[in-house]
Amino acid sequence: GGRILLAVAGVPTPVDPGFLERHWFGEAHVFWRDFEGPGATPSAGPASASTSSLSANPPVVRSDGSRVAISITLRDVLGNPVPNAAVTLSAPGLLATTPGVTDANGVATANVASLRAGTRVVTATSGAASVSAAVTFTPVTGGGAPAGCTDGLGFPAGGFTVGLPPIEVAANWSPHVFTGTVGSVFVPDSSVYEHNDPAQPLTGGGHNWAFDQGSTLCKVADVGPAGAPPDGWSIPPVSPTDCVTLPVIDATGVVRNIGDLPGQSDVVTPTCDPSLLSQAGAPNPANTYANQLGCSISHGVATTPQTATSFLFTAGIKSGLFSIPLTNVSSPIVGGDAGKIPGPQNYYSAIPAGSKLTNAIVSKDGQFAIATSSRRDPRIWACLNPLGDPGDPGLPIDPRFFVPPASTVKCMLVGSNGLQVDLTSAFGPDDQPYFGGQRVVNAFGGVPGGPSTAAWPACIWQNNGSASLADAFANGRASGCGTAMPDFAFTSANIIQPQALITHGDYMYASPVGGTLVQLKVTTDPISGLSQARFRTYVTGLSLVTGLGIAEDLGALVIYTDPSAIGAAAQEVVSMLPLCEDL
Repeated sequence: GGRILLAVAGVPTPVDPGFLERHWFGEAHVFWRDFEGPGATPSAGPASASTSSLSANPPVVRSDGSRVAISITLRDVLGNPVPNAAVTLSAPGLLATTPGVTDANGVATANVASLRAGTRVVTATSGAASVSAAVTFTPVTGGGAPAGCTDGLGFPAGGFTVGLPPIEVAANWSPHVFTGTVGSVFVPDSSVYEHNDPAQPLTGGGHNWAFDQGSTLCKVADVGPAGAPPDGWSIPPVSPTDCVTLPVIDATGVVRNIGDLPGQSDVVTPTCDPSLLSQAGAPNPANTYANQLGCSISHGVATTPQTATSFLFTAGIKSGLFSIPLTNVSSPIVGGDAGKIPGPQNYYSAIPAGSKLTNAIVSKDGQFAIATSSRRDPRIWACLNPLGDPGDPGLPIDPRFFVPPASTVKCMLVGSNGLQVDLTSAFGPDDQPYFGGQRVVNAFGGVPGGPSTAAWPACIWQNNGSASLADAFANGRASGCGTAMPDFAFTSANIIQPQALITHGDYMYASPVGGTLVQLKVTTDPISGLSQARFRTYVTGLSLVTGLGIAEDLGALVIYTDPSAIGAAAQEVVSMLPLCEDL
């Protein structure tokens, strides 16, 4: 009594069974003439996902470029092969050939391969029909474990290569936007959507702030599909709520103008876990300087990286060292600023004006800020407690604490970087400062850390008769650390004249000359206290690297390169790579 389906001109069509009983037997020629015309023969309809298939042979193969044959068979709803149908193949992160169109048997073929371990789903699509199959690539010597990277695959043996997935082209992110960018930092904030607008991309709980030399230091805006991760960035028009422009200060300390561009910058976000605080008569050994500082700033209120105030440390060659508080917009509106915006600039005037500072870094606990110059000046300037002294972590926080004016903070010359030119600086995972440039990477003591009086921060005060760090800074006992020496972990990794050096968790990333990028895992020996490092080449095939960054929201390493080598406007190439921190 129900209706059935017949393929009429290749299209599934409901037909009354009674019609067939009356007209099929002995009159088939009338039936086909009525539906397809005299002499017509049945043709296949569009491909159906329920009857089509995709097979991978073999389904498991080594991640050394070995090929997997992909066979796609397209059939319509009645099982007829679908010839001459265009087929596309989706194989994220894999090397893949194009299947083209199906043959007379409805079959199209392709090959996939991978240099990275892990399982990937290969999907073929024709019209509205899609079929898939999983392919597993096993680890090889020198490669990372499956799913060791943020994109779900392993690290490739020998590192990533420009021209191969996932970096088929170097400019795989926001081409023709940036100019001579010297890096970026990720600042966590409470935003959800860009410009607080659900019609715009997700922000991932923070924004990236880029040190662009074509505009200035700005919070970049996420661009892309609504309610999804971004697929690019844009630089906003220079404004006080999105960007930082420094004043021009002359050698006498007088502000003469506005318009100094920030150089390499750093950020720290002190958070508060009240449960770790010490109480009167009950010190908590689990409390740290970082938590003591975060709770002092928040007056004991629990905070997270998204809700706490971040402090951006930056330096200008025509000004000096600054810290800038970044706080969430108090009343966000749709279309307005999302996340954190800059507050008043704090100028560390204890560092002599005219020092031509270009690089600013801050220790991850907020205890030290360091500023250096790339203008052939080897002096290293350091500030103790640049956000204020939170006191002993074994004592309760001071309810009267406030972040002091930077002009009251003690800063002094602590040593020399020992370089002809200091191009980049960073605090490592071991809390040691590193200085890179012409020609190598230097650190205090050569091998950083340990009990030596040459190690940071003991070198500041234990070599000049001071009783403590605070005593050394209070009395201006300068240059206690002497000259930094080559760190042979970096020279062993062939890191010569790095243009950029950054830290993320237990890892450091350095860009030597020659178009490569090196990853180092830095740890502290539990017995000697000395720093140790393991390293590997992370990517090859780059042009001149001008800066690096970590996009926490995207789980990505950001590489800024300048093919023009002269800082041509909007010609910076931005490359995104997954983070693989599994050394």
